[in-house]
Amino acid sequence: MPHVYISHSGQDPDALLRLHEALRTSAIASKYAVGEPDREAADGEIGTAFAVIVLVSAAAVRSRAVKQDVEAAKSMGLPIIPYQIDKARLTGFFKSEVLPHLHLSSTQPDGLARLVAETQEAYKKKCPVVAVMNLKGGVGKTTVTAQLSGAWQESFGGRVLLIDLDPQYNLTQTFYSMEEADASSGTDRSVISLFERSRLHARDATSPAENWLSLTTAPFTPAARDAYVHDILGTDGPPGRLDIISGQFEISKYAFANDRDALAAIKQHFLRSIDHYRSEYDLIVFDTNPNATFLTRCALEAADRVIAPMHADIYSLRGVRLLNLVIRDQVEEYKRPALSVLFNAVGRNEQSTFEGDARNGVYDQIAGFPLSKALMSAALPRSAHLAVKAPQDGQPAWKQLLAHSGRGGGLGAIRNSLKQIAIELKSLSEGGAAH
Repeated sequence: MPHVYISHSGQDPDALLRLHEALRTSAIASKYAVGEPDREAADGEIGTAFAVIVLVSAAAVRSRAVKQDVEAAKSMGLPIIPYQIDKARLTGFFKSEVLPHLHLSSTQPDGLARLVAETQEAYKKKCPVVAVMNLKGGVGKTTVTAQLSGAWQESFGGRVLLIDLDPQYNLTQTFYSMEEADASSGTDRSVISLFERSRLHARDATSPAENWLSLTTAPFTPAARDAYVHDILGTDGPPGRLDIISGQFEISKYAFANDRDALAAIKQHFLRSIDHYRSEYDLIVFDTNPNATFLTRCALEAADRVIAPMHADIYSLRGVRLLNLVIRDQVEEYKRPALSVLFNAVGRNEQSTFEGDARNGVYDQIAGFPLSKALMSAALPRSAHLAVKAPQDGQPAWKQLLAHSGRGGGLGAIRNSLKQIAIELKSLSEGGAAH
């Protein structure tokens, strides 16, 4: 995990140490100036931080260094999280730049805990994690995962990571041949290494894919990105970064395991791995299987938001209804992701009666939750371009992305739809806490 920068006056050591310890206990790295701050060094630490906490005190209001910290954070577009530790009156610069963000203080009984929680949310917003999921098969989860991620990366740049959590690993085979996918699995350069210690983490480790009768609960440090992922865009493709952690059949073994303690341990390995890779990316997207399994729960607990593709029919609606029940009943509230529903494979010339009724709330009761409010405004049209196709021999992986493929044949309208969905997803991700 990257660090949060703590801006302080130097005259508030007790408050600084209490905050540092609270962050450390919650596994949040923090950095701050010791002694007389060096401006260049401070700006460097702020530049690599995901947020800046400002300890607001009478001494801080008079501190030129704290003012410069806030100015640096603002110029870099970083979240500023003020925390008031005495009765200082904010005037001038601090009144205009800090006070609008100030709602936490040490006088609140849970002030420090709320500060830590808000810091954790700032980290998560830096890289939202999205699970594409529906408990009905055939609704286009793999297509949406691949093409929406490509549209996001093309529209906003940055770094996107795809993770194939479906034991059928169709997402991986969208970009690479089965032989290439299986070769990755053969060296543990695959999704199983998010759950268990493998040859990717240590040369003397046994591959967890070789033994279906036991789970490796030994802790491990997540592997370096470059040794793990496949770079879909390559060196000769479009600019930016779009990576994938390939899937494999052997993660099916978790559905047969009955050691609850071991499953709980490897779930924590997975969650810590995802938190680690948030620091490397701007968006992480899971492709999932259409069953309520251990893998489903892992994805739901790691995700900030679930995108549920559905067709304009009652069968897809039932899958979404079951998905909402699983989220509500099987995931603790503080871990619960927000649910957004995306109409997929719809006719765009004229809105269907089913889609119109769904948007008007007709199916809210059947769905068991406010479906009409969860529906994304944009929708994905029915098109042969969106059919999952195996990659052609010798063709670069990125050619499978509609955002970067050829012209004509109605591709412009498809690209526009994907871009609108990406814009809406980005807006939802930035709009507030997901849980």
